[in-house]
Amino acid sequence: MAIGTNGLVIRRVKKIKKGGHHGGAWKIALADFALAMMALFLVLWIMSVASPEELKSIEGYFQDPMGQSTAGFSANPIDLGGSPAKSAEKKLDLQLPDPGSVDVPSRDDRLGNGPDSAESKSINDMLQEEVGKMNVLLSQQQNMRIEITPLGVRITLLDDPDKPMFERGSARMMPDIENTLLTMSPIFNKVSNPIVITGHTDSSKFNGGRLDNWDLSALRANAARRILEEGGVPDKRIAQVIGLSDSVPYNRFDTESAENRRISITLLTDDAYKKLLDQNRRNFGDAAQQPSVKLTPEAVF
Repeated sequence: MAIGTNGLVIRRVKKIKKGGHHGGAWKIALADFALAMMALFLVLWIMSVASPEELKSIEGYFQDPMGQSTAGFSANPIDLGGSPAKSAEKKLDLQLPDPGSVDVPSRDDRLGNGPDSAESKSINDMLQEEVGKMNVLLSQQQNMRIEITPLGVRITLLDDPDKPMFERGSARMMPDIENTLLTMSPIFNKVSNPIVITGHTDSSKFNGGRLDNWDLSALRANAARRILEEGGVPDKRIAQVIGLSDSVPYNRFDTESAENRRISITLLTDDAYKKLLDQNRRNFGDAAQQPSVKLTPEAVF
């Protein structure tokens, strides 16, 4: 077509679609790179803290992961003992005992209030020595037991039918047991351990009007507390006063035996006292702080 004419010119433009959104491919590549860097620094850290034997074991593991290493060690992962700091000698303490080669302490021993704890033994030795020195009536010495228990040292005063500790059906103490407690009060003041006092009766039913064995055991335990405080034991030392009736017989083969009528005074160890406080807070503390547990008769029975 000649220039200058009024003809129509059509221009065709070919559009080329460019690449769309790349998506998350770059994130995967970045994660792979970060993982590779972490593995690199982990290997460098192991090489810096491992001993020559461990380096040989690692080398053998990568040469034959499913078999024995060239250093003669197992192909299992190596225990480096946690995250040890780098040492000048570049070796770890691998002298660990094999499982089962050492005695595992019992739960009481780990807590420090077991029958063999040093605290209970020292208190027991002191009590045995002081009781031997003091002028206590022979009748009371024969009915006194000093024992080491998981809670601490327990002093038990057993009843005697010929010389009872209390008037029958009453919490009024006889002079002998009252003098014994007054004499022992200064001994208890030689230590600062908290004290738990429990009262016990035998299984024979007591028909004393409104009083029963539960009342008697509680009243007698509280009477012992008052005598100890008169002897100089501070009130803040008393951690608990309990009446247990005949629920815990001393002579379980003869529940009506006189020795089941007794007063027990326990000097608690520190750990036993902490557990007692924690248990009391959980069981008898503010209900708002306790977990809300909804129980139905079907769930309980």
